[in-house]
Amino acid sequence: MAGIQIDGTNYKLVLDADADTYLETATDDTIKVYVSGTNQITIKDGAISPVTDNDIDLGTNSLEFKDGYFDGTLHCDVLDLAGTEHTSISSPITALNNATANELVTVGSTTTELDAESGLTYTDGALVIGGTTPSLTIGDAGAEDTKIVFDGNAQDFHIGLDDSADDLVIGLGSALGTTTHMAFDEAGHVKMPLTCAVHCESNSDQSNCTGDGSDVRLTYQTEHFDQNGDFSSQTFTAPVTGRYLITWTTAIAGLGSGHDLTMWLETSNNNYLNQINLANVERNNEYYDCCAQIVDMDASDTATVNLTVGGGSATVDTNAIYQYFGAVLLC
Repeated sequence: MAGIQIDGTNYKLVLDADADTYLETATDDTIKVYVSGTNQITIKDGAISPVTDNDIDLGTNSLEFKDGYFDGTLHCDVLDLAGTEHTSISSPITALNNATANELVTVGSTTTELDAESGLTYTDGALVIGGTTPSLTIGDAGAEDTKIVFDGNAQDFHIGLDDSADDLVIGLGSALGTTTHMAFDEAGHVKMPLTCAVHCESNSDQSNCTGDGSDVRLTYQTEHFDQNGDFSSQTFTAPVTGRYLITWTTAIAGLGSGHDLTMWLETSNNNYLNQINLANVERNNEYYDCCAQIVDMDASDTATVNLTVGGGSATVDTNAIYQYFGAVLLC
């Protein structure tokens, strides 16, 4: 029966009909809480504690307390933060000194404090290193590659130190040394291993090709190098819009006294003419020329070298030994 029961110094406040859930004060200055006949909790001056270690839960998985306030030390074996359990915190922080809004902090002179770095801020996705002599060091002098990767939507790029080559490189992707667009060595040389560069020569004469006013497109069959693959037999094709330096040399034989000679670089945007007065050529039956032009080309524009000799019969030949072509992207 519920109610108050007194047995000498033993006082009980019975809370249910079968008298197995009650408060008891059998011990001086101690209140015991019984549930189903088992002492669960004791209350003393300055302490509320379970009778059995690791036996009583505070709240449930679905019924949680709101906020907790502790002026002292919180001891626990496992700390669950948003569903992730932690059994230790490797670097405990006991003080945060001198920090202001958006400033980052570093470990201070002791292990128990952090100091604000006034020149190092992080706001809205931007990290700023300020101050009078700002600097950022990546790496610790070890034999290893170090890099910054720019993670783009369609392409990634990197800038970093290729330690095996001792080069500072800029390239495509996130791995150093695979697709290097530009490399700077320790002596100050700058290399661009993927930029457009062509050099080739003819390996056969073009016999009796003109002299009667026929236009001839010069051919260059042997490639010494074709970095980026932009040349084929007669035609250079610009891979990107830019300014290109194009050079060519020509040797012509079989010229007659009545012949006149016109040579030109033909591009998609313009023709660059070189008209020659053969009367001023010392040896009138042979002619050698070396030409160069800086030309403006759009991506996929083409360039070829052409000549025509008129005023006579088709007896004019090109001499392959002296016939070269070169092209390079300047900017």
